[in-house]
Amino acid sequence: MARVPLLEQDDPSIPPDAKQFLQEAGQAGGRLYNIFRAMANRPAAGRSFLNFAETVYFGGSTVDSEHGEFAYLTATVVNNCFY
Repeated sequence: MARVPLLEQDDPSIPPDAKQFLQEAGQAGGRLYNIFRAMANRPAAGRSFLNFAETVYFGGSTVDSEHGEFAYLTATVVNNCFY
């Protein structure tokens, strides 16, 4: 069970700002990752992270997404950082 609630875009009880952030995050990454669902609890912080993620992970990379994910997972295992 998550310690930080993972908000769902179709939940009518979430605040409008959180719903808007989830829409923005889904469009930026092509899908709605759990990190964005957690960050929707604090949309301002989520938008800052989304800006960072768009710059580093989603934009202008010469590595396709499958190889990028493989590199990310490899670094995670090598450093014993499990999500």
